[in-house]
Amino acid sequence: MKNILVATDFSNNAYNALFYAKLLFQDCNCSFHIINAYTEHTPLKSNCQAAGRNLSLLQQLEEESLEGLNGFLHKINLDSGNPRHHISIHSKNKNLVDALSQAIKETKADLLVMGNKGKTGAKSIFLGSSVIKSINAIKDCPILTIPGEKEFLPPASIAFATDYKKNYNAKVLQPLQTLASNCSSNISIVHINEEERLSPVQKSNLYTLREYLVNIRHTIHWMPDFTNKTRAITDFIDELGIDMLAMIHYKHGFLEKLTREPVIEKVSFNINIPFLILPYTD
Repeated sequence: MKNILVATDFSNNAYNALFYAKLLFQDCNCSFHIINAYTEHTPLKSNCQAAGRNLSLLQQLEEESLEGLNGFLHKINLDSGNPRHHISIHSKNKNLVDALSQAIKETKADLLVMGNKGKTGAKSIFLGSSVIKSINAIKDCPILTIPGEKEFLPPASIAFATDYKKNYNAKVLQPLQTLASNCSSNISIVHINEEERLSPVQKSNLYTLREYLVNIRHTIHWMPDFTNKTRAITDFIDELGIDMLAMIHYKHGFLEKLTREPVIEKVSFNINIPFLILPYTD
């Protein structure tokens, strides 16, 4: 992965996501692009006019955004300086989703990294609202969410949850392959049994998936609890000590239904490991 886009709202969680990503790719030559988005609805850190200057609200917001980004840049260089990494900062006067969509194209981002709780840090939610909006809007870039205050551990085991119902291709699986190769991870393919046996299409897709992963250690697992997918996946994560979860974001699929729940707080899918969302392309 050559270009990694990292969103920040200057919270501790956002910084932790950046720090985690830096360590995740510590042996890779890559560029990190740190982005902050603001609009006229973004609250100012200070209501005071800077040094008596007559600045407009947007001018003040731009100054605060750049100040915060430079502070982030200085801190990450002190905490995790790496000659393999080039870091740039980007301030956007747009809402977050529009800013990220534009930055993905401008930077040719291979991965978007986000802290998944935002400034509230609420423990009762599945993912923060900004992450949910980004997952549902961004279809051309994989997203890696990092839990708040998550200490870095190389992902020895990555769970890939799938139903084998749609075909796989190199573009969809490439981010998963790259991460697993970089970290020497085992991929645990987990399928929740919604049927007594796989259909011919599912068998064919499973064969194709294993062909794509032929050079990566991987195992196949079958989960019987199909009445509650969220519980089956979280139990699997806990029982096998999984370090990262990966899913493909299909239209009308499990992940889309999950992120569009009317009350996200009630979704019993509170994972405390990094979560890789792979966009599906035909």
